[in-house]
Amino acid sequence: MNRYYYTVASLPAVRFEEAPFLSEEEFLEMCRIEASPEDLEYIASARILPDSLDTPAEGALGRWNRIVREFRCYAAQIRAQNLGWEADRLPRPEGIDASMQERLRSILNEDTPLKMEHALMRWLWQVAEDLESGHHFDREQLVVYNLKLQLAARRARLADSSRGGEEYDRQYETVAHSLMEIAT
Repeated sequence: MNRYYYTVASLPAVRFEEAPFLSEEEFLEMCRIEASPEDLEYIASARILPDSLDTPAEGALGRWNRIVREFRCYAAQIRAQNLGWEADRLPRPEGIDASMQERLRSILNEDTPLKMEHALMRWLWQVAEDLESGHHFDREQLVVYNLKLQLAARRARLADSSRGGEEYDRQYETVAHSLMEIAT
């Protein structure tokens, strides 16, 4: 496995509560210096909410995608229950995290959609932190950095009152579309 000492050491810290210092494009440009084409493609493919529910079989990215898919399955079941639909046709969660359903209910019980979004991003940040454990100067650490960069950027966009409503509407449509795909 390749080690990316220079790249990882030169990255600025990314924190949930702060706007990131780098854009995702700038980050990937930094990775391009040292990463192999295959690793760069792997790092760039990391999405906080993947478009596809297909899961790569390896590494932190595969684990992330399985967790997001599990979360979506539970969300679809809860939504079906709330709408009085039968949830038998929906994909079943794999049972990766026994506490996920309760965590999802806690997120959905927030007072406002913005607080729900913030709670969801905070939980995804913790998932990313957990995935980073044990990875030092490798592509998995760079994948997690990319995910955290996206989460911090999303949180910063929502916190910007002039762009927050617009960004929330865009993100809501993305999530709603994903949930409808699962339900059909």
